[in-house]
Amino acid sequence: MGGRSGVDARRASITRLFTVVSVILLSTTFSPSVDFQRPHDLIVVQVSAEAKPEYQEEKRLHTPMDRYVDGTRIVLLPASGAEPVVLTPEFAAACDPDVSFDGKTILFAGKKSPDDSWQIWRMNADGSEKVQITSGQDHSIAPVFAGNRFYLNDSQPTPQIIYTGTAHGWKNEQASGPALALYGTDLEGRTVRRLTFNLHSDFAPDVLPSGRIVFTSWQHYGDRHQPDGLFALMGVNIDGTDLMPFYGNHEPPPYKGMVHASDFDDRVYFVESDRSTWLGGGDIAYVSRRRPLHSYRQLSHDPEGLFHSPCPLPDGGLIASYRPEAPDAVFGVYRIDPESGRRQEKIFEEAGWHSIDAQVLASHPTVPGRSNWLIPGSTTGVFYSLNSYRSDLAEGDDIASGTIKHVRVIEGIPLRERATLSQYQHEDRQNPGLEPYSASAFGARRLLGVGPVEEDGSFHIRVPAEIPITFQLLDENYLALRTQRAWTWVMGNENRGCIGCHENRELSPPNRMVAAVIKPPVELTLPPARRRTVDFRHNIAPIIESKCATGGCHVAAHAEPNLATVVRRRTPTSAFDSAYQTLLGPIKGRSAERYLVPGNARESPLIWLLFGKKMASGQTPYTRDITRMASHNVLQPRERILFIEWIDLGAQWDSRAATTVDPPLEDS
Repeated sequence: MGGRSGVDARRASITRLFTVVSVILLSTTFSPSVDFQRPHDLIVVQVSAEAKPEYQEEKRLHTPMDRYVDGTRIVLLPASGAEPVVLTPEFAAACDPDVSFDGKTILFAGKKSPDDSWQIWRMNADGSEKVQITSGQDHSIAPVFAGNRFYLNDSQPTPQIIYTGTAHGWKNEQASGPALALYGTDLEGRTVRRLTFNLHSDFAPDVLPSGRIVFTSWQHYGDRHQPDGLFALMGVNIDGTDLMPFYGNHEPPPYKGMVHASDFDDRVYFVESDRSTWLGGGDIAYVSRRRPLHSYRQLSHDPEGLFHSPCPLPDGGLIASYRPEAPDAVFGVYRIDPESGRRQEKIFEEAGWHSIDAQVLASHPTVPGRSNWLIPGSTTGVFYSLNSYRSDLAEGDDIASGTIKHVRVIEGIPLRERATLSQYQHEDRQNPGLEPYSASAFGARRLLGVGPVEEDGSFHIRVPAEIPITFQLLDENYLALRTQRAWTWVMGNENRGCIGCHENRELSPPNRMVAAVIKPPVELTLPPARRRTVDFRHNIAPIIESKCATGGCHVAAHAEPNLATVVRRRTPTSAFDSAYQTLLGPIKGRSAERYLVPGNARESPLIWLLFGKKMASGQTPYTRDITRMASHNVLQPRERILFIEWIDLGAQWDSRAATTVDPPLEDS
């Protein structure tokens, strides 16, 4: 720390700065609640109790950026019990501290003035020598020290930091604000690489003792049971390879975050909640880093309060912030019993300030680095699955061996701009990235292609790198048997393999060579201009007009449903035509029934009618007889597949606003 004299001199300097720095509201008096002896200094983030997020209206769903408000500051709590010191007085806002492995340096997110964007900075442990690492108009937040990254021909390894950023310019589909992604760079910010490509936000990383990064991932795929998606913990290498679930991508509650891996035992702590609040908070839980998918335990639960930002201690203890559910209450820092989860001594609290994100200001074990074999500039990577039938999900139990025939690969289209209705009413627009317009909860998707699945359940495909993709396993009729409800990707030249589809990773695969991997990968690498979208307005409506809403078929007083009104050019006051609304809305006179389930063609009565029989378990309510359409209007195979693709991809009204003009569907 540089000795007592250095600290005293620093305090004097800080006191003088209070009179000239007008953009920060700082209190010069701190009051630890208890004279509690600690072996190490702590640093905490303080947020004014009067602070509000940028988007101040009441929100059902808060985004990760909501907590980044002006006036936040980083404060040193000396172990000696001496008066705390504000380490960032010259900043309009500073937060997200992370301590270097040797305990001498602090990374943090900050901005000097209110008009600046958030950037990554570093400083000495006493607050001196602040150096800006990242720059630009976009936000960079939540940095952590990671291991070294190196190629075999590097003269020496390069220490890395991992942080969260917005430079890619994507927007959240389900809420206001930017979609966040993880980035990696060196300690000088010279070479920046994007590491994650989720359509929604990846944020709040921490480094595991193994050197891998665990982070919070906002996963949304349009599931009607989770319309806002859910937050899960994911793991990835520091070069973006080997993305895998860590914990919680199928488990409630929906909100999980503030992950902190212990350097001193096997635990990875996080906070979970069933509600969204702008500053965050909930119950403390943990998993074992050796068995994260099968070791969950809720540690601290208080129905009358919220916990925040757990931090393991070198002595095996635990600290966390806590506040009662009272209007004027603030978060204070407490010691937590790591076995019972009960609050013990209050370490620090200050009226008018939330004290969160406590960190131990001490050295801790260095994590391993990673030898990098990616090829800069490579535009493709490979996925392979050893056995698509292997799964620990209940929905996989009813998939009989030999049923899976194909794998459909879907690209998720990022939202870059929110659109108005008028932008969807013009066929001639060219505006990639508009918000898709739809009566379902799905965002825009397009098809990379369909690959074969071998008899043993294996597949082997090459896909474009660094774009969000997901998979659907298809039967002989191209109906999705199972859908991966999360976005994944490959880095350039990466070979990503899995044992099955959401398989139990604690089990070893059978020791045998599978059919797909001894063959070259199937190329699903069409350029963007040749990737198809499938929506109602451009693909389904023409079929209905020519074959369904004619003669004695689906028109008034004839066969249900009435699809006679199909208008592909909208009037200024209408959103969708009546045929689209009829198919997606409740059936007239049978309010509990619908003709289709967006995202699930097999469970959609419309598809049953096209085939003349139920194609699945029939869980969808439908009380009328299933009869096949009249023979004179039977759809061609490619037309029926279009209906299936349209529903399995989310039953969009108009997806082309998110892409360039699509090519025509080729006969096959």
